[in-house]
Amino acid sequence: MVGETRGVAQLGSAPALGAGGRGFKSPLPDQMNLGDELTTVDFMVAACTSGAVSARELLTSWLERLHGVHERTNCVAAWNDTAALAAASALDDQLRRTGAVGPLHGLPITVKDWIDVAELPCSGGMIQSRDRISTRDATVVARLRQAGALIMAKTAVHTHSPVYGPVFHPIDPSRSPGGSSSGESAAVAGGGSPLGIGSDSGGSIRLPAAWCGAAGFKPTFGRVPTTGHFPRVGERSDGRTQIGPIGRNVADLVTVLSVIAGPDGHDAGVPPVDLAHPDDVDLGGLRIGWNGGEGSWVPSDALGAAVTHAVAVLGNFGAVAVGEIPQHIGRAFEITGRYWQRASLDGAEAERQLSDWDRYRTRALGMWREVDVLISPAAMSVAPPHREMDWADYIFTVPASLTGAPAAVVPFGESDGLPVAVQVTAAPWADHIALRVAAALEAHA
Repeated sequence: MVGETRGVAQLGSAPALGAGGRGFKSPLPDQMNLGDELTTVDFMVAACTSGAVSARELLTSWLERLHGVHERTNCVAAWNDTAALAAASALDDQLRRTGAVGPLHGLPITVKDWIDVAELPCSGGMIQSRDRISTRDATVVARLRQAGALIMAKTAVHTHSPVYGPVFHPIDPSRSPGGSSSGESAAVAGGGSPLGIGSDSGGSIRLPAAWCGAAGFKPTFGRVPTTGHFPRVGERSDGRTQIGPIGRNVADLVTVLSVIAGPDGHDAGVPPVDLAHPDDVDLGGLRIGWNGGEGSWVPSDALGAAVTHAVAVLGNFGAVAVGEIPQHIGRAFEITGRYWQRASLDGAEAERQLSDWDRYRTRALGMWREVDVLISPAAMSVAPPHREMDWADYIFTVPASLTGAPAAVVPFGESDGLPVAVQVTAAPWADHIALRVAAALEAHA
């Protein structure tokens, strides 16, 4: 049923469905317009740490918004408002006693239901796990809490789930929000959450962010620990899945990535590689390649035009347009299809799949000798009519998944009232370059 709140029966705290956020009227002054698209994470944290607004007041305002967005989109998997508000009050007490907790002090966030949050359900969207309650925080969640963030809710996965039911697009409920970070993208783009944490294997952050109209980022594979991801993933068992942020602007992605990145001593696939800052990137002289489709994989006119416009915008900053760069997306799609079916492959077939994957990655490394950034569509089209996801929906996102490269999606116009987005990919470990270019495009969309 649309809007039914899972997890509340066990936790006994959130208002019943249809309450419309009753009891969560914002106490904030008019000048603190938290719904403004220009309101950043840094602004909200500064408001909390300066005493302009308490963490409890900030959270209360966002809970009101989230309950309203959930009624329209069914984006929430589970929440415990009472516990979240108690945590916010504790933050306010600590601010008075010893000062701010960290760089995200008071920031409300939402977390995809594939990532453990202690004492909240985490089913992974699987009916056989619908009663599973996390006993500890995932590494990323623990780091966010240590930085002062407040966990507002868990968000639903997939466009259709046997656990949560369907998730609907925040702008047009007849359209698909994309998957699998469906609820997270709907919550953020719908104005119910200032920032969310999702996970991306073949495009599960990037595609729903693109279709819903949010900014999303898949970091370099191995940049962020996946400890506490459910189902469990790792470098050997799944060499693609990466946890990353979904936000209302690129600046917020940068702020949060700096908190969640780096080794944790548990995920053996995360090396100690420094994270450079996007502000250190000079757009002038960057070599820009683009891909507007290949063979029968041709995006809609609106998506193709967005890629062309993005390259032109970067040229105005002094970036150098190198030319169209093949991604061999059909080959990437075929290798990914076999990966998704790997449980059914025999030993020889599995070995061939891994060998083909290695060859694809090696070929991709050669591309980064020619360009610094690749601009491509984020999808074949704007959000389609609401339906189950199709493997072909990820045709433009799977290459970066196979190569482990960092990739950002950023809203870049609209078509028929729906968001259009472009994807910005950089070389592995050049996350700062992808984010700097995405921020430049965001500012000139």
